[in-house]
Amino acid sequence: MSAPTLSPLLTAAVQDRTSGATGVARQVLDGLAEFVGDPATLRAMVAPLPGLLPGYASMWHIARAANGAEPGPALRAIREQLDRDVERSVAVATRLLRQRGGWVRTAPSSALVKAAVAALPAGTVDAPGTEGLAPVTGVAGADAISPTRVLNIKGTLELARAVPTIVVTTSLKLVPEDVFEGLGSPLFERIPLDAFWAVVLDGELLTPAEAGRRAAQLS
Repeated sequence: MSAPTLSPLLTAAVQDRTSGATGVARQVLDGLAEFVGDPATLRAMVAPLPGLLPGYASMWHIARAANGAEPGPALRAIREQLDRDVERSVAVATRLLRQRGGWVRTAPSSALVKAAVAALPAGTVDAPGTEGLAPVTGVAGADAISPTRVLNIKGTLELARAVPTIVVTTSLKLVPEDVFEGLGSPLFERIPLDAFWAVVLDGELLTPAEAGRRAAQLS
C-alpha cells in the first residue's frame, strides 16, 4: 500500500513536513478514528504508516493499538493522553527554564520545544553571542527514546555536547531497543541518552536513566 491509497486525512499526515512528530501523531489518530468501526479497513490503513513515517516512534504505539482487541478505545485513549501529556511537559519545561534563568538554545523542529520557550523573555532564546555567559540551557525534542538512545533531528548531539540539554517529550516516544533500531531517516541522528542533562516526560522531570528504564519496560 502506498500513500495515495490512504484516506485524505492520513495522506495529509504522512505528507506533513511542518507539524513535527506530535502534530503528525495527532493527525494520524484523527484520521484513523473514522475506521474504528471497521477493523479490517483500520488495519489496512495503519499497516503502511510505520514505513511511511520511519522516524516516528508514535507509529509503533498507534499500530499496536489499532491491531489490538479493542482498537477504538485504545486509539481514543492515546489521543486524549497525548494532549494531556504535551500540556504537562510544556508547563514543566517552561517552569524549569525560568528557574534556571540565563539563555536557551534549541534543537529545531519540535513543537513541544517551541511551546516550552514561547513564554520566556524575548532575546533569551537562540540569541547569538551567549556562549560563555552562564547559564545556557539546551532544549530538544525527541522522535524516539530507547532504553539507551534518543532519535532526533541532526544537530541535537552537538547541542547536548555544548550545554546541559533537556529533552521535552511524551511517553508516546518511548520504544524498546529493537523497535528503535528500525527507526530513522537521513534527517535524524542517534544520541546516547546519557548525553542529556534531564528528560521532561509527561510532565515529570526525570534523569536520562529513569527515562531509559521506562522505555525498557515496554519490552
